[in-house]
Amino acid sequence: MAGMGDYTNFFLSSTTVAGALTGLLFVAVSLAPERVTGAQASEQQRTVATTAFTALLDAMWISLFGLRPGNELPRASLVLGLLGAASTVALAVRLYRARSRERLSRRWPFLMAFIVGLYGVQVVTAFTASSAAQAPSAAATLVLVMFGVGIARSWELLGLRRGGPTTELAAHARQVIRHAGAGGPAPDDAS
Repeated sequence: MAGMGDYTNFFLSSTTVAGALTGLLFVAVSLAPERVTGAQASEQQRTVATTAFTALLDAMWISLFGLRPGNELPRASLVLGLLGAASTVALAVRLYRARSRERLSRRWPFLMAFIVGLYGVQVVTAFTASSAAQAPSAAATLVLVMFGVGIARSWELLGLRRGGPTTELAAHARQVIRHAGAGGPAPDDAS
């Protein structure tokens, strides 16, 4: 069984990564503040920035608590999970109210539900992973998932939603389906 000491290097590295990514998010926002704070900024853009920042901060704080002596991870997971869930629910309410004023993507409810669910899992781990062996493992998994959420939302904030591997695969699948429906050869078969 792995103990807290086995995760020291992971939490040390993830604290550094979280700090760097949070700093880069600040730089990205400061280079184009009108996208998030300006008069033309949409509620959805503000939400994207806030959820990216919150996920990266969560990963950093969990990592910092993982470096502290003792088993403080369950308590930190409980507090950070509750704060993250409350913040995300408030953002979802703001988006819901903004839907009549601005055009929102169709996927925002699913993304917000996923993020709230993620914080819910974090709260649950505070109670289920309380042993000295289970807490660091659960916290390390949450840190990795929070990095994924933070990076994905930051990517979206920069306006780079398109161009990722899943977008390319989806575009290729649509093209294949379109050609198959038209009775023509698949795009790779055409010369």
